[in-house]
Amino acid sequence: MNTKVSVGMAIGLMCGLVIAVILLKIANKDHKVKTQYDERQEMIKGRGYKYSFYTMLFMEVVVMLLEMSGIELPIDNYLVHTIAVLIGCLVLCIHSIWNGVYWGLNNNHKRYAIIIVIAVVLNIIPLAGAIAHDSLSGHGINSVPVLNVIVLVWMAIIGVAALVKRFVDSRNSEEEES
Repeated sequence: MNTKVSVGMAIGLMCGLVIAVILLKIANKDHKVKTQYDERQEMIKGRGYKYSFYTMLFMEVVVMLLEMSGIELPIDNYLVHTIAVLIGCLVLCIHSIWNGVYWGLNNNHKRYAIIIVIAVVLNIIPLAGAIAHDSLSGHGINSVPVLNVIVLVWMAIIGVAALVKRFVDSRNSEEEES
């Protein structure tokens, strides 16, 4: 990766962090950046962070072993590390969803839903552009906006986990009422 691409990615990450802070302020009812949780949620979140850390540690060791053994993957190294980080984050998200810690006390669910839809659309746009300009044919995996595909799959997995949790909770509440 050349210097221009690295600088561009660093600037993009910084802009993304600024946008994330602004969106968190908008999405929370009290306009604070930090989401508030009760004691039970904090305890469960702590376990989730631990599982997430160990998952990322394991994934990075696997990546390190692949690099040491000379095995080359069909995607750039930065994407491999990004996948490792996203898998760690995925563990935290699914643990939080499954244990009822996904929503904080000061979250506005509708605003968060709007932000998630916007994030999905912003990740679909480069993919749709690549398809529309027929740049996917013949160039292999490097012709696809791979990072956008990875993020979309990641978000889809989180969405499915949230829907399954919602379904399980509704079934359990129906059984308790019967």
